[in-house]
Amino acid sequence: MNSFLKNKDLLAGLMFIVIGVVFLVGAYNYQMGTAARMGPGYFPRILGATMAALGVVVAAIGLKNQAQWAATEGIGWSWKPVIILTVAVVLFGFALPLAGMVIAIALLTMISGIAAHDKNFRELAIITVIMCLFCAAVFVWGLKLQMKLFPWS
Repeated sequence: MNSFLKNKDLLAGLMFIVIGVVFLVGAYNYQMGTAARMGPGYFPRILGATMAALGVVVAAIGLKNQAQWAATEGIGWSWKPVIILTVAVVLFGFALPLAGMVIAIALLTMISGIAAHDKNFRELAIITVIMCLFCAAVFVWGLKLQMKLFPWS
């Protein structure tokens, strides 16, 4: 985290993005107009979009420099867990309406557990059961959401 705070390009890019978004949000209710007949929202929107785009470029340069620094220092991201967790969440979204909440949560926790460095399948099974019971209690029984627990229910 300290290296991120020392990355001036990344921080400057994030600052530009925030300022650009503030300008875009602030000018949202103003009329845009055209290039020939500019309305009161034309300049703030153009300025906000330009600043946000510039911020994305500067932040990307900062992240690239950060990655190069991390590679030379032997520090870096492990993309495997990120990809596994993304796949787990996407599969959960597809499985929930088809297979029911219990099977979808079991898929989510089991696949997410693969991303862990220290895989303990006993603990993962316990977490899966607890998450299934908790989610069923909160969403189906407590909030009374129309969600099936199993594909046959």
